[in-house]
Amino acid sequence: MFLLLYSTVSADGEKNNNLIWKKVKTHEKDHNSGIKWEKYNDQNDFLFTEKDINNSVNSFNRSIVINDKDVGPDITFLVPIGFKSSEEMRLDFSIRGWNRRPKNSDLFAWNNGDAVGQAFLNIFNNEKSSFGLSLGVRSLYSGSQFSGGTTGVGEGLSMGFRIDRALSDSSGLALGAEQLVHFDDTTDTGRDIYITYSKAFWNKKDENVFPLTVLTGGIGTGYLALWEDTQFACSDLFGGAGVDVNNYHPLCWGPFGAISFVFNNKFSSFIEYNNYSFMIGSSIAPTNKIRFTFGLTLAESFDNYQIKDTDELRWFGRVSLGF
Repeated sequence: MFLLLYSTVSADGEKNNNLIWKKVKTHEKDHNSGIKWEKYNDQNDFLFTEKDINNSVNSFNRSIVINDKDVGPDITFLVPIGFKSSEEMRLDFSIRGWNRRPKNSDLFAWNNGDAVGQAFLNIFNNEKSSFGLSLGVRSLYSGSQFSGGTTGVGEGLSMGFRIDRALSDSSGLALGAEQLVHFDDTTDTGRDIYITYSKAFWNKKDENVFPLTVLTGGIGTGYLALWEDTQFACSDLFGGAGVDVNNYHPLCWGPFGAISFVFNNKFSSFIEYNNYSFMIGSSIAPTNKIRFTFGLTLAESFDNYQIKDTDELRWFGRVSLGF
């Protein structure tokens, strides 16, 4: 056996010089190896207890946050996450979009694709709950140099909200609405009202060990309820679904879900069904402030979710900046 010596720190932060001896079983061949001493000077190196292990999971827009300090990669694209919003980050800016794919066109060509700007602001946040507002901008560019510049910058302005609550260190429930209030008649990004739940599963029980698996599911409206075969509780509430500026669509509800794999605090992959499409993607977070997400759309609701041929696949992406 060998003996370890630990320093301890009291609740008021004072270092104690008490000796704590711990008996450790070793292999028989090590019995004569003598006493081994190890000096601990850093408070972070002191003897850990179960209380010291922090494996809490939070969110920041579509990103996962570990221990409420490490803002990691995105774990979904359109599907909203149920975890409580992080107390560390307050403001997030993002641009998301996807290309169009005419026949005989290149996969990575933009082809008059679609992009949306969003901002999320955490207004109230405590240990268990948070409340925030979101702002959406349908038009990000005006001009003739690039495609999509026929509308003025700032058109399609909308606002929404989010209320969430932590149910445990690894689960949460959120109620929200993105693009709920339209400030003009050019918004077609959908009144995405939602109720969503997320649950995280660590690789080992009670330990902060990757990979981490996250399951998310819920019901929503707007782009989260586009497939007619799963729509229910349709109404004219709030002026309709807001998914088309030329044609009216009632506000209907539909199911959505996602499974995400967080390999470490920098990289993740996910598969999501958002009722608009089936998507597979990956995300990377080089720093706490920046996240990049990219993936492919495999099937879409307007085509009754037929799996796309390789010459029909479309890409999607998002760039996010948080503070």
